[in-house]
Amino acid sequence: MKRFLSIILLAFSISAVAQNNLPDPPKFQSASVIPESAPVTVKLTWLPSDSTDVAGYIVYKIIDNITTTLDTVRGRETTTYEYNASSANATSERFRLASFDSDGYKSTITDPHSTILLKSSFDRCERKVTLTWTSYAGWGTNIANYRVYRRYAETDYQLIKTLPATGSEFVDDNLANGRWYCYYVEAVKNNGVTATSNSIDFTASGHEGPLSIKANYASVDEDQNIALNFQISNAGQVTEYQILRSINSVDNFTPVASFPYTGQTQIIYTDTDVDASQNTYYYKLVSIDPCGQISKTSNLASNILLNAFSTETTEHSLEWTEYKDWPNGVISYKIFSYFDGAAQEIGSNGQGSLNFNNNIAEYVKRCHDKGIYLTSSFCYFVEAYENTNDIPQQQISRSNVACVYETPIVWLPTAFNITSKDEVNRVFKPVLSFVKDYPYEFIIYDRWGQQVFKTTDVNAGWTGKDAKKYYHTDYYVYTIKYADYKDKEYSKSGTFFLIME
Repeated sequence: MKRFLSIILLAFSISAVAQNNLPDPPKFQSASVIPESAPVTVKLTWLPSDSTDVAGYIVYKIIDNITTTLDTVRGRETTTYEYNASSANATSERFRLASFDSDGYKSTITDPHSTILLKSSFDRCERKVTLTWTSYAGWGTNIANYRVYRRYAETDYQLIKTLPATGSEFVDDNLANGRWYCYYVEAVKNNGVTATSNSIDFTASGHEGPLSIKANYASVDEDQNIALNFQISNAGQVTEYQILRSINSVDNFTPVASFPYTGQTQIIYTDTDVDASQNTYYYKLVSIDPCGQISKTSNLASNILLNAFSTETTEHSLEWTEYKDWPNGVISYKIFSYFDGAAQEIGSNGQGSLNFNNNIAEYVKRCHDKGIYLTSSFCYFVEAYENTNDIPQQQISRSNVACVYETPIVWLPTAFNITSKDEVNRVFKPVLSFVKDYPYEFIIYDRWGQQVFKTTDVNAGWTGKDAKKYYHTDYYVYTIKYADYKDKEYSKSGTFFLIME
């Protein structure tokens, strides 16, 4: 009986010695998420156990507060493990380690280390991102600081901010619209050991604007206002459109009209607050997103400013500003005369040719020969034509109407025959060139000073008769009063002979 008891005591003694020689645990250094890893991967690092007979290490993960064996790695000098079934981009994960020796005994389990969970909130209106993260757990109070790293497409990560150990938030603002960004946070221990968070990435884009906005034209209409037309494709997230205008410059635009978004694909507007004969106006249409910011801008549209002046009698010189800014430019400019309300094309220029000369001498002579009244104003306008490369519909922009004013020329015949076979010769009237139609007065007297005819119509003449009688062959006196384009008044008088055969 004593011998049996001795054997039991000896066995207990041997077991107690074995438990006192458990291997030392590894020194857990960090649980670090590899940025941009796919699948998401956590890298665990540690220092080897001090026990020389350690055969490897056991990796644990705490799941629902239960320490669960995750994997086993062999070799005392093995000091890393990568867990590639991680969800560390969605939750902070906790890991523990233990060592085991060649006899199968394992060490105590280390305290857990928790990964840093990084989250972000992007403000589309402010175009800024707010980063928040959980504290790294496993180093106690030995965290020195947190570092924020950032990169964007085709660049390497750069350190953009260092925060104290208490830091858990950072705001990165002034992000470029449409640029892709990626971030991660790194915890730094007092001794220089580091642990990284998951990475987060996004494209810093605001609300989507229309696919395209095209300024079709800015054109001066018959009332010398500026008519505008814009074409919109694929509206996107838009609250309203605004027409912006700048005067004599492509800078300093201000709104002149706004249009609530209704799904429209075209905006037509006439700007009446203009002086198209003195200024060049530049326009563009912009879309406004729900943040109140401009999300899309059209090309420019500008009126053509035409100036006309006389270099000498009947020689007119035209100069105009270039039309801006069709995507494919201007293919040609057409020049029109605009005399007595009738427009006629008189020439054409290629792109970049912004002047034209017109001599009206032949026109004046032809009118004189036919006894046709000529106004004092000779007016012109220019039209720009869009280059139609792959464009289904050509757009046109018209300039203001610019006029040249000539000094009056008045000619009267010395005789007329009221019985002539030629109807033209049966009327006595002045041939007027460059005379305003008001004020105007034409009077005829007989040799005794009696008034026989009077008119204020520049087109009217005396037929040598009235409702009662024909006037007989004799000399008569005329007086004519008229004005030029500056309202300077003139008078002229003389005699002529009436013939009746």
